[in-house]
Amino acid sequence: MSKRKYKTLSVSEKLKLLSDYDCGKSRDELCRENNIPMSTLCRIIKNNEKIRSQCIEGKGKLKRIRAAEYPEVEKCLCTWIKQVRNNNIPISGPMIKEKAQEFASKLHIDNFSGSNGWLEGFKKRNDIAFKNVCGESNSVDNNECNEWIKNLPALLHDYSPDDVFNADEAGLFYKCLPDKTFTFKGQPCHGGKLSKDRVTVLVSANMSGTEKLPLFLIGKSKRPRCFKGIKTLPVKYQNNKKAWMTSELFADWLKKVNADMRAQKRKIIMFVDNCTAHNNMPKLDYVQLLYLPANTTSKLQPMDQGIINNLKVYYRKEVVQYVLKSIEENKSPEINILQAMRFARKAWFSVSKTTISNCFKKAGFKVTNVSEPESVQEELEICPEWDRMFTTCRNNLNEQQATFQDFVSMDDNVLISEELNDDDIVAMYSSLDTEEEEEEGDCEETPVKISKREAMEALETLHKYFEMSNIDNSNIFDQIYSIEKQVLATNNQVQTNITDYFN
Repeated sequence: MSKRKYKTLSVSEKLKLLSDYDCGKSRDELCRENNIPMSTLCRIIKNNEKIRSQCIEGKGKLKRIRAAEYPEVEKCLCTWIKQVRNNNIPISGPMIKEKAQEFASKLHIDNFSGSNGWLEGFKKRNDIAFKNVCGESNSVDNNECNEWIKNLPALLHDYSPDDVFNADEAGLFYKCLPDKTFTFKGQPCHGGKLSKDRVTVLVSANMSGTEKLPLFLIGKSKRPRCFKGIKTLPVKYQNNKKAWMTSELFADWLKKVNADMRAQKRKIIMFVDNCTAHNNMPKLDYVQLLYLPANTTSKLQPMDQGIINNLKVYYRKEVVQYVLKSIEENKSPEINILQAMRFARKAWFSVSKTTISNCFKKAGFKVTNVSEPESVQEELEICPEWDRMFTTCRNNLNEQQATFQDFVSMDDNVLISEELNDDDIVAMYSSLDTEEEEEEGDCEETPVKISKREAMEALETLHKYFEMSNIDNSNIFDQIYSIEKQVLATNNQVQTNITDYFN
């Protein structure tokens, strides 16, 4: 009798097997269907988390994964390759071997040899094919996207839509007024003059659209003058010299999310792109961090399917209304970073649950087979005040009229994180600490202080306004009472803005 020949499963096939096992299939049935012995099945089940992680890292097609002899060198090299691919620069085998030798030298590894055999092993271990690395096009690999979407149900099996999150950053020219649209549009903003007018905003929400995490804003100034007297900012704020996301800031943000989930006794899964600012993250107990495949975020990242654009639409509407109000009051419309925070928080509040859930569906995050998602724009690009502003205030603005969509998309390509040089990459994987200088704040006007009595009078006016209006939901009065209670409970004699009380 001939010996039975068993099948060797790829990582993706193992993931599907795990999904079938979670759905209730017996072990004997799985062994027969996949032509594997019981010992192999038990080993696959035992390595559940490792297999899921390998599939997320893009190793789904591999059948055998061997450990690297010099893991630090390969981690540095993979980070460097990601950056080069994102910049659409061709890479060859000799280039990879030479770069590996440089990293080994910087890591003080003397016996490393970047041979042809090592290169082949490195490519297999990290699922690297030169057809994906090289070339003159930075287009999305549709086959890779389809493979990712096919594996998503198994990856999300242990999580409800409420616990599946995506996070992404966006650059924002927060000071920019409508008449500066063409001045700013298309500018790379690497640093210097325009960097004083931009911030980076981190946006995160869950798959069901029921939970939007608080915005995280990164500016350039450490102590803007407009913060004087402010004890509660509308959004979380940090700073660095270029107003960019860094791995340290992102790690701190993740730790805060992890602490919040621990308090709620929840475990979530967080999808992010593989930019350098997201690398070398700590392992957390309540947040599982998973990376989207390189060069696919335009199709696979929910935030890029319309969520961030919707946020910017609402933000620009706030700016337009502010400019009109300033002109009507014969004031110069200037936006400081505190005002930008207020606009951003209100804009994020306005992004709907439907928009968020549809953007996740468009990116392939579907629990079951559903119909095509509805439009994610919801006619948000319509801004009635835009044409009125140009019609009535022609003397205050440029003669060349931009469209509202020009105004919304002017900062779509602004950089949000810094590319690492070789020393930065080595520092990431050799545990070397680097400190970043902090700047003094720029000059901003000090906000007018609001007393507790004035806040209570404002609430009374608001109450009377709704009494004289036709409203569908009388619960608005209960919300006003809740705010009154918080105002009375505060120890401070002054408050900066009544909206600080809205959570």
